[in-house]
Amino acid sequence: MQKPAVRPQEIYLDNNATTPVLACAAQAVQHTMQQCFGNPSSSHSTGIKAKVELETTRQLARQLVGAGSGDIVFTSGATEGIQSSIFSALLHARMSGKTGPAYTLLYGATEHKAVPQSLEHWNHVLQLGARIKAIPVDQHGVLDFEFIRTELPNTLLICTMAANNETGVKQDLVALQQLIRSVAPQVLWMVDCVQALGKMPLQLEHMTIDYAPFSGHKLYAPKGIGFLYVREGTPYQPLLAGGGQESGLRSGTENLPGIAALKAIFQQLKLKEDSVFQSEPQLWAYREQLLSALRRVFPDLVLNSDKPYIVPTTINFSVPGFASKDIMDLFDAAGIRVSSGSACSSKIPTSFVLNAMGLPLWRSQGAIRLSFGPAMTVGECQQACQAILALKTVVNSCCLVLSDASSTELQPVTGLVQLKHEDLCSYLLVSADTSEVIIIDAVLPLASRIAQLVQGHQFKVRAILDTHVHKDHPSARPELATLLADLLDKVPTDVLGWPLAAPLLQMGAYQLESLATPGHSPEAVTIVVTQHHQQKFAFVGDFILPGGTGRLDLPGGDTKAFRLSLRALDQKLESHTLLLSSHDYAQRFFTRWDLMLQEQPVLQQVLHTEATPELWLSDLQRQTQWLQQQAGHFCGVVEVCASDATAVIDKHQIAALIQQHPNLQIWDVREPHEQAAGALSVYLPDLVCKEVPLSALVQQVTEQQTATPQPLLLVCRSGNRSLLAAKVLNRAGFDLVFNLKGGVALLA
Repeated sequence: MQKPAVRPQEIYLDNNATTPVLACAAQAVQHTMQQCFGNPSSSHSTGIKAKVELETTRQLARQLVGAGSGDIVFTSGATEGIQSSIFSALLHARMSGKTGPAYTLLYGATEHKAVPQSLEHWNHVLQLGARIKAIPVDQHGVLDFEFIRTELPNTLLICTMAANNETGVKQDLVALQQLIRSVAPQVLWMVDCVQALGKMPLQLEHMTIDYAPFSGHKLYAPKGIGFLYVREGTPYQPLLAGGGQESGLRSGTENLPGIAALKAIFQQLKLKEDSVFQSEPQLWAYREQLLSALRRVFPDLVLNSDKPYIVPTTINFSVPGFASKDIMDLFDAAGIRVSSGSACSSKIPTSFVLNAMGLPLWRSQGAIRLSFGPAMTVGECQQACQAILALKTVVNSCCLVLSDASSTELQPVTGLVQLKHEDLCSYLLVSADTSEVIIIDAVLPLASRIAQLVQGHQFKVRAILDTHVHKDHPSARPELATLLADLLDKVPTDVLGWPLAAPLLQMGAYQLESLATPGHSPEAVTIVVTQHHQQKFAFVGDFILPGGTGRLDLPGGDTKAFRLSLRALDQKLESHTLLLSSHDYAQRFFTRWDLMLQEQPVLQQVLHTEATPELWLSDLQRQTQWLQQQAGHFCGVVEVCASDATAVIDKHQIAALIQQHPNLQIWDVREPHEQAAGALSVYLPDLVCKEVPLSALVQQVTEQQTATPQPLLLVCRSGNRSLLAAKVLNRAGFDLVFNLKGGVALLA
């Protein structure tokens, strides 16, 4: 398909994370830093002017949130406000003699992590010894009132939110107040109001909320400024003592430039007409327009939160078959900034908020948060919708969403495609000449993506194969056989999907042979692939792992059978053949026979001696003990080795690198949908960039094995995947591999 000719314009739709500073706020900051720069504690005229600015802003804040006789304390932001509130409440409990496990600290299960972590911290530091409990929520994200009612009599502090940062779900504060004060009139109550200001009305003087933290950078002010509301008569202990600023409630010279920015924001919020802040009906209209554009691109989109439970400025959605990273990478390549709203992990991120709501795992792992600010303009909304709609062609051409193939130019798919879900690997071997595909070791989380790719290209499915009966997950063969029924060869097969009447499988230039390799499991096979009479790949399942071997302590595991199978492979495989496993715990993508023996020298003894080596047996015993102690299922153990790029360079060093290596190749290792959404050539217009997505890296390695090695510069979105690819290539013998620090993100 035709690549974009110009750089995509940035469309920022992650306002729940932070917001740009409004022009009027930026001007107020600059004016205060240069003109009204006095210290509010100084008694001369310059200080008095600063003091007036400070107190004027405080009064505006008081009016906006309806503070009444409560205190408004300027802070560095929400985290400080949360810490101050929880510290004060827990210290008050300790000084009142309310300690020990008979007492409870409650917080909503979907609260920002700052709340439970602060509760744990101060409960430990103050040695309060109270139990900390999460209040469950229903599928809409609404707090469980019956749980609260049961726990309140022994509760010291209850923490809830006005509006959730991931889902936009708002809590009914009036109903909560009625419940809390009817059961426990004296309990202290903190409400996180960070996502509320400018999005929902607040009149705290009519409520019995004790603490309410706010943050400036969530509402167009700079980072590092916020304020805390404290109800009159509520216990409060300053975290910071010293100069006595803020009436002794928070010492330290006030952040007057940040406070001036708040003043400018507050003045806009108070305007009845011509304010930059939009009315609630207008915000709902923006939401509907954005949601309509999203559904045009992803017809199967599912909302994870919706009316009437939310504020209008947050859209949290998932798309079947997509992990959140897939959509984030796609959007980011097109210049659209959204968030997964998820806690990062070593595997696929999941949203603890959606998990607490009891939503299916696929929705939690695929959650995308699109959030716009209450000052969005009509033009900005239209621009965002146009940018989203432009992705329809991309997702169709890459078969991420099925559509009429005649309406778009499909991205070519040929050779080996390696798809990953966490540490699981699935493979497609594609013969472009004959429009055929063989699917190997498919896993259920990738079944939809595989099916759409095959259906989009209308590949004839020669076979859906497994290398063994998987111990830790079900095979996706039955699911794919149903999804691809119209394209699949309908022939009798064995338990692993191999056609019974075919000792060899011929597909275009590829020939596949199945070799029995029991050991990890009794029915396991290795599928050896030749192309033009040259061995290319061997699909080894869990018999061999990149950097390790499959475990032998599972039912059917057999050390003697393993040794015999290892010897059979030693006779069968060629040195350059790439070994492809169904697990890749160390992110190595593949191994080779020589690499395996080099990294696991004990296997040399297994191959060449009749007696089983004692060292190997002791290693197996050690690995077995470790594996049996793990919470999750592992099909083997790998030893992680250190390897890296030859050098990490930044964008300013590219010209010097090319001068030093005139034959330098630049590889874009982003996935095809990212490349289609935002071509690397628009950032490096004078250079030739080759598209080598990580899913095709193994195919590229086998194509390069007979070529003269050339220096490579790898580029991805952030520099992380390209560094991973550099490690893979280093291990495969590529000597000069450079990684671009920060990737496209710093080129943009």
